Amino acid sequence: MQSVLNALRVLEEVADRQPAGLSGLARGLGMPKSTVQRCLLTLEEAGWARVDSAGQWEVTSRAFSVGAKVANSAHLRDLAVPVLNELQAATGETVHLMIPDGYEMVLVERIDSAHQLRTVHPLGGRTALHCGANGKSYLATFSDDDLDQYLGRPLAAATPRTLTDPERLREELERIRDNGYATADEELAEGAVAIAAVIRHPGRTPVATLSISAPKARVGAELFEPYGHLVREAAQKIAAQLPLAR
Repeated sequence: MQSVLNALRVLEEVADRQPAGLSGLARGLGMPKSTVQRCLLTLEEAGWARVDSAGQWEVTSRAFSVGAKVANSAHLRDLAVPVLNELQAATGETVHLMIPDGYEMVLVERIDSAHQLRTVHPLGGRTALHCGANGKSYLATFSDDDLDQYLGRPLAAATPRTLTDPERLREELERIRDNGYATADEELAEGAVAIAAVIRHPGRTPVATLSISAPKARVGAELFEPYGHLVREAAQKIAAQLPLAR
């Protein structure tokens, strides 16, 4: 634990002083040079810091990228919540906002249904991209090469209905691209369905997804298309407000 705390302190000190030398960092932190050097080498190996030919250290763009994700997700929530509330009021069902993180989707906002029987997923919860409507809507934006790489991995099933066959998934992703929304029928949780769309601007990287999630007993297949149009329109409404989309 102490080594992790030391590395974080060193990273912050490098960010404040960069470009920074080993001796200056050790003095500023009040730590032995040997400890600071070990931390720097660990940060370099992890891709968080780099050293130039003169022995001066600076943080890499990885730190900026992580910070930007945090800022962007907070800003995204601020823009999305009014639209999520509208979608929840129109359907009476739970609405989710999720952001991609590697090969997973992370739940960052949820507007609950007023029904006693409703789907409940914890904020911060993660799901694999091929499991559920949110992940599939994001997966449908992948390039051929990126999709080949993803489908070349072992695909675990969340339920017996999760699509894990690469060819069936490719066919499903084609339908999602054609329709502009994804559906999941008990693929992430038994007894639950979801309809999702990706939040993106044409020609830009997708930034998030939103979905309607409900018990299958209340939302049958006959509602998939009308709800799909609603989530697609809501996603476009949020995208139109993003600075990235201007």
